[in-house]
Amino acid sequence: MKKLLLMEAENVIETLNERIKELTCLYEISNIITLHHNSFDKTMNAIVQAIPKAWRHSESAIAEISLRKGHFISGTLQGSTIFQCVNIEVNGEEKGNLIIHYPDQKFSKTDFLQEEHQLLVKLAKEIGTFIENFEHRQNEELMERKFRHNDRLAILGQISAGIAHELNTPLTSILGFAQLIQKSDKNIQDDIEKIINSTLHAREIVKNLMFFACEMPQQIRAISINSLMEDSLKLLKPSFQNAEVSLNLQLSSEDIVVKLDPIQITQVIFNLVINAIQATPPGGYIIVKLRKEDNQLKMYFIDNGKGMSSQIKDRIFEPFFTTKPEGEGSGLGLSVVHGIIKKHNGTINFSSEEEGGTTFIVSLPLQQKQ
Repeated sequence: MKKLLLMEAENVIETLNERIKELTCLYEISNIITLHHNSFDKTMNAIVQAIPKAWRHSESAIAEISLRKGHFISGTLQGSTIFQCVNIEVNGEEKGNLIIHYPDQKFSKTDFLQEEHQLLVKLAKEIGTFIENFEHRQNEELMERKFRHNDRLAILGQISAGIAHELNTPLTSILGFAQLIQKSDKNIQDDIEKIINSTLHAREIVKNLMFFACEMPQQIRAISINSLMEDSLKLLKPSFQNAEVSLNLQLSSEDIVVKLDPIQITQVIFNLVINAIQATPPGGYIIVKLRKEDNQLKMYFIDNGKGMSSQIKDRIFEPFFTTKPEGEGSGLGLSVVHGIIKKHNGTINFSSEEEGGTTFIVSLPLQQKQ
């Protein structure tokens, strides 16, 4: 009788130990997903290494995650195996399999516990949930990149007059000096040098425009904000002239160097200034100010245009919301601006009164988080 009770006690203890291992495994995998959620391969490799610890013969168990987009395994399979296998599904669609192997020379199917199969099902659901969330984040990031790219192309269309003006000057010089060389027998070295300089100028304009139009990951580097602002506003000069709006540019008294993505911040400047031009009547003005305040770069964009109603204020950062006539705006501009500033760990605020003008204030930290 005592022997029977002892055996029962040992079985209970073994069962409890197995349940503890299972719960520990689920807890560890939950932590792995939290820790590595931005890296698919790191997460899967960490999960597949953690799973065998929950099996009764953990020293011999090998976990395998076989997906369409990758294969992950905790060890090397030697010869044939016996295994437990469950499907990994996302929204009812099979994405792959989760498998636990034992070498068949030492083990048989009876060495797998029914509770281990149930655990395998739970783990497959956890992995499926992670895959679903990861793909959702990827789709959101892809959509955000497309928004930024489409908005940049729209900006290029709006400042095409400025592009033509900027290119026309060096191209006219190239043509003029080339014609002089053609007609003259005199020393042509100076004219050739002017042609080369004008060509380099034109090439730089085209290179900057192509760079601005291309889609690329965020590239943070140290930039002189005074120079970036001046360069950005040069292409908008014809837009100011055509709208009969004056620009009052107030650069910082000191040369503020900030770590940022120059292409994305140029996009912010273009959007806010173009919006201000479109909101300002002929004869109006726009003030652009740069300041260093409380370890922050502050960019002020002030117009004396028509301002915004309370209904518009509540929606200006919504994607695809626009007050412009159909065909004249995508409604992406301020939504893209908001996203870029957020990625730079900054903020954007505004104040506006109907018929009283609008002020946008962009705040960026002088030291970006690594």
